[in-house]
Amino acid sequence: MTVPAGDLLADTTLTPDPDRLGRYHGAISEAWKIQFAFGGVTMTAALRALQQHLGRDDLQLVTANAIFCAPVPCGPIVADVEILRNGRGAAQVACDIRVPGDDTITTRVHGVFGRSHDTDLAFVDERFPTDVLMPDDCPPDPPRPADDPWPPTNFHHQTEWRPALIGAVPPWDPAFTAGPARFAAWTRLRNEPRLPDGSYDTVALGVPADSIGPAIGRGLGPNLRHFMSLSLEIGLRFIRTPTTTPAWILQDMRCWQCGDGYATGPTHLWDTEGNLLAIAQQTAHLRPLG
Repeated sequence: MTVPAGDLLADTTLTPDPDRLGRYHGAISEAWKIQFAFGGVTMTAALRALQQHLGRDDLQLVTANAIFCAPVPCGPIVADVEILRNGRGAAQVACDIRVPGDDTITTRVHGVFGRSHDTDLAFVDERFPTDVLMPDDCPPDPPRPADDPWPPTNFHHQTEWRPALIGAVPPWDPAFTAGPARFAAWTRLRNEPRLPDGSYDTVALGVPADSIGPAIGRGLGPNLRHFMSLSLEIGLRFIRTPTTTPAWILQDMRCWQCGDGYATGPTHLWDTEGNLLAIAQQTAHLRPLG
């Protein structure tokens, strides 16, 4: 990597415009580049702008939806934030991300904030998968071949990523074959986004939520190595944040359907203690490389 290491917390923090209420300025570091800024990082920046503009510590982020309208180059961004509703126990906020000097909306994000209530009405019907290895038990990745169409990018240097399904291999392994359209991997940010009190930053879950590509690849087989999946939309339900250090997060991803150039599926995010952190649903556009 030829750029400084990324700091997600700092790199997605925006500054209010002194002359325009609801406008914020920031910059996404080159550390988060794939071909453009990683979609989950742009979503995280928008979510942070929603939080900052709403300014209510009594409400927590419940759900968010991001629509990716145009690629975001690494560098300066402008966020325009609007409070749609600000009630006693809930609020809805919207954010449009643009590149300075261009009126094109690159990313539109809506967030729903709420207060916990009726906590006796609770259950989790999903279960932590029984067919995955824990982070320390995952085998090391084989090196990527020199002619791999997907060499490591700046973004990949910001994370540790360990394929976790028992018997599965990463997409660049020569033994990789088509199979059920599901993939699971442990991931963590090398520079973890910790708030001043030491807790993990909730909005940072937007990064591992952007993860459907490996599941599409498992369904299609090695041919996906010559395609890229571009996020069109991500919906995210926040449940809790990881409390362990380091904060390994399991991405248990599926692709329900792939065809006509589009793919859709869910990702469940878990911590190492078996707690469900968030549920994402993503639709991606498939495009050949080159």
